[in-house]
Amino acid sequence: MDLQDQKAETQAVFNELAASADLPERAGVDFQFAPEADDADWDALTDAVEMLGHEIEWYEGDGPEDRWVEITVENCKVTFEAIWAHEERLTLLAAIHGFAPQGWGLFVPEKD
Repeated sequence: MDLQDQKAETQAVFNELAASADLPERAGVDFQFAPEADDADWDALTDAVEMLGHEIEWYEGDGPEDRWVEITVENCKVTFEAIWAHEERLTLLAAIHGFAPQGWGLFVPEKD
């Protein structure tokens, strides 16, 4: 896991999003993480995320590539700095439990 590369990618995605949509001041932001191996601890990650006050959903499809969790940070300030602060913290927490970052997103209307 290279946090500097991840941060640069998050900055690029945020800049693209900001250029194509009127961003709200605050919004829910969803962060996705996939298990890196069969021994990833889904329950421990869920407990840790819920202790932080965030929601987490499990997605378990048919194959290994169809398995991930989504962590929602409600009422997040929509700035690169705020999103990255949550992403970095959640990435480190997820790594402890065997998960790797897969991306993030928020839903905003597109500019005309």
